[in-house]
Amino acid sequence: MRVLAGLLWILVTASVAFASEGAHHEISLKMEIFRIINFAVFVWLLYKFAGNAVKKYFTERRENISRSLEEAKKVREEAQRMYNEAKAKVENLESEVKAILSNAEKEKEEQVARIREETEKMVQRIKEQAKATVNLEVERAKLELQQEAIDLAVEVAQKLLQEKITPEDQKRLLSDYINKVKEVH
Repeated sequence: MRVLAGLLWILVTASVAFASEGAHHEISLKMEIFRIINFAVFVWLLYKFAGNAVKKYFTERRENISRSLEEAKKVREEAQRMYNEAKAKVENLESEVKAILSNAEKEKEEQVARIREETEKMVQRIKEQAKATVNLEVERAKLELQQEAIDLAVEVAQKLLQEKITPEDQKRLLSDYINKVKEVH
């Protein structure tokens, strides 16, 4: 029905165009009716033999356009989804970078604390070793001093004994010693 109305509109427009060509040519009414009938028959034949093909062409064209629009819509939706994923990844990346930096800072602080603790322990061990070494050296020095004091005391005692003991004291000490050895024997 729409096709017939369209054809009728074309026919009327064409006849008005022919009529306005001017008054120079006289067009007979018969000739005009013949043209209209001829055109109508042409349109009817065109519709009868080519109508299905034209319908099919335009139907397929509409379906192709519809499919193309659907595909474009799907591609757009996929692109939007990929954009949203990329945007989320970028946002997550920023938070991950912050988390990594935070963890690195914590780890650095922990390592610094651990190094300080180990250094303090090492310093304490060195102090203890130094203290032990000093104590050993002091003990050794004491022993050396004691030995020197003993040696000096023996030397002084020998000198005193040599100065104060008379030959008679020596004889008496010798005889006492011999008597004690005899008693023990």
